[in-house]
Amino acid sequence: MAIQRVEVFRLSQPIATPTGPSGATYRERRCILVRLRDSDGLDGWGETYARAGVAATMEELGELLLGRDAADARPLLDELRIATADQLAVSAFAIALDDLRARRLGVPVSALYGGRRRDSVRGYASSGGYVEGVDPERSWPGEVSAAIHDGFTACKIRIGRFAPSRELPILAKLRHDVGDDVDLMVDANGAYSVPRAREVARCLAELSFRWLEEPLIRHRGGLTYPGYEHLGGLDIAIAAAEGLETRGAFDAFLRDTPVDIVQPDAAVCGGVGELAFVADLAALRGRQCVPHAWGGAVLLAATLQAISLIPEPSELVGPDSPLLEVDRFDNPMRTRLAPEPFALADGYMSIPDGPGLGITVDEDFVRHATG
Repeated sequence: MAIQRVEVFRLSQPIATPTGPSGATYRERRCILVRLRDSDGLDGWGETYARAGVAATMEELGELLLGRDAADARPLLDELRIATADQLAVSAFAIALDDLRARRLGVPVSALYGGRRRDSVRGYASSGGYVEGVDPERSWPGEVSAAIHDGFTACKIRIGRFAPSRELPILAKLRHDVGDDVDLMVDANGAYSVPRAREVARCLAELSFRWLEEPLIRHRGGLTYPGYEHLGGLDIAIAAAEGLETRGAFDAFLRDTPVDIVQPDAAVCGGVGELAFVADLAALRGRQCVPHAWGGAVLLAATLQAISLIPEPSELVGPDSPLLEVDRFDNPMRTRLAPEPFALADGYMSIPDGPGLGITVDEDFVRHATG
């Protein structure tokens, strides 16, 4: 049952309305998919982000997998990590290998890691950010209202493009309008300095926001998060680390900073198994793990499988249980790539229990979206 074909697809699709976080405006959504096909005709799919050079690296790495058995996933991933420093490329292959070997066994990916701890997860609506030509005074309330109408009980707003003196009153009005039954969070996408982040955090705490995400910029020359050691002692949880790529980086980050919520991404940190490892590291230090996921249907399905494995951060199932980030930004790779709906019921999304990732990739759409 050797891997006989490795295909890498560069997908891109325009979005209807240019939108983006504090520091960027996007006019298209992109991702990279990989398909592994074995001698029985079974496929395993993986996904990662379209960082420059990743697709070319994946095409070269794919040659190392030809003729190999997906059941040997650990040594295969060891070889890939030796062959490249590009962890995004390795992450896509890790997801695809899990999908293929679980399909071969007729079990969900979660079964490869000892079985799931939960069958559903509470989702939170993750804002697309700033809509081009629309003031946040208008767009933010509309986004939150639409999310609540669609069944979400938690919403994250992207902030930081404008001064806090303008944005905080909008957030205060949102809190007043939705009441205490809806959890509100914000993501600054690296918009602030340490003093500004602390100022915003204090105001958000007074408004009972659940967390402030990534207020400080990542170090552009590497994968470190300087400054977070100065964000302790706040009355709001600080969330970060979606860009860290290795378990060693997460271990150091958890050891050296007071960050309350760690956010590994399966398409960045090495796949489902590595995300589960990071979640265990966080649990050892009494921190929450809320995975980051801002991609297509394959990544969303992989994240759901990973979340099914994450331990509870306390003895009780409740308000600190893991959450699922549900991207509300226009993204055909999320809404059209797989026919299975990712639907909410009472604020929760079911974790697929079919073989592999539990979804079927629409190959016609892959061909349509491949650039």
